[in-house]
Amino acid sequence: MPPIKKKSSLRYLVSSFEQSTLPKIDAIDRKIIYELEQNCRRSLNEIAKNVRVSKQTLHYRIVRLVSERVITQFVAILDVSKLGLVNHEVWVQLEVLPEDKKNQFIEFLIAHNATRWVASCGGKIDLVFAIAAENTVKFNIILTGILSKYPNYIKNYFVTITLEYLTYPRSHMINESENSSYSYIGGEPKRTNLDEIEIGILSILSKDARKSTVELAKELDITENTVRAKIKLLEKDKIIQTYSAIVQPSMLGLTHFEILATTSNMTKEKEKEIETYCLFNPFVTYYLKLIGKYDIDVAFDAVNQEHFQKILVEFRSRFSSIIKDFDFVYITYVHKFDYFAGFEVD
Repeated sequence: MPPIKKKSSLRYLVSSFEQSTLPKIDAIDRKIIYELEQNCRRSLNEIAKNVRVSKQTLHYRIVRLVSERVITQFVAILDVSKLGLVNHEVWVQLEVLPEDKKNQFIEFLIAHNATRWVASCGGKIDLVFAIAAENTVKFNIILTGILSKYPNYIKNYFVTITLEYLTYPRSHMINESENSSYSYIGGEPKRTNLDEIEIGILSILSKDARKSTVELAKELDITENTVRAKIKLLEKDKIIQTYSAIVQPSMLGLTHFEILATTSNMTKEKEKEIETYCLFNPFVTYYLKLIGKYDIDVAFDAVNQEHFQKILVEFRSRFSSIIKDFDFVYITYVHKFDYFAGFEVD
């Protein structure tokens, strides 16, 4: 499979009003996307068997999904807490800027070695980026550096710190009525001792999870057996959670949004109730437990505006006893995902 070519991601922002320009996606494409989000490092033969198409058909379709920017990255999903890092998300309201200046700021954030996630937004928030840092002091140094470089670009911002991160498969893509599983990232940050080879593997796979064992061995100047053994160990230790395609919901005609809420009277039972709700809702993609302006963040895909409104009303009604206040943010385009960002070699 050819690698994803570096293009300016800013060219690919998709408005919900541009439905006529969206790629044509059928049921087979949706199955492929679902499989690639679960584990994109599997062989084409294995994925083809699950999708029930030939290897050649699968390869052609993946290449097309990449070329049409439905899929923009293949990445290793890492548990950042095992790297001794904490995820800090900065939600930004920009000043009124010319498009070229806005793009310049986004490109700077994409290139920054400490940003794990960069996304354009809609609603009250224009942009969100995540900084992985060992502690709040280091986070503040990084953020201050960004703000000082672009002092007149940001009108307002707030910060949330991620305590726990539960992600769910896009079960609605294969017409399932609920999520069958979830993955968990979180816990007390504790840096795992990693050797030079393990650091090299994580650095590469966090940006290109489809890179073969042969390619990794050549790039790191080690044997293929060593690569396989090291990857197996990193997976066993849960540092590598899985390998996922980064999909742009907007290119599928979906509205991807996050409900950010402050809570009161939260109990273990209520936390469990939210987790159960997320597991049984096939349109939930992740659930974050936070510290900061908001306490929880639940992300959804909506198929249209009516569905979006239905989700909002249902969520508010179902958890009215604990939600004090809430807001929502549209995630219109994801520019960057890199779970190894912020890791510093001793």
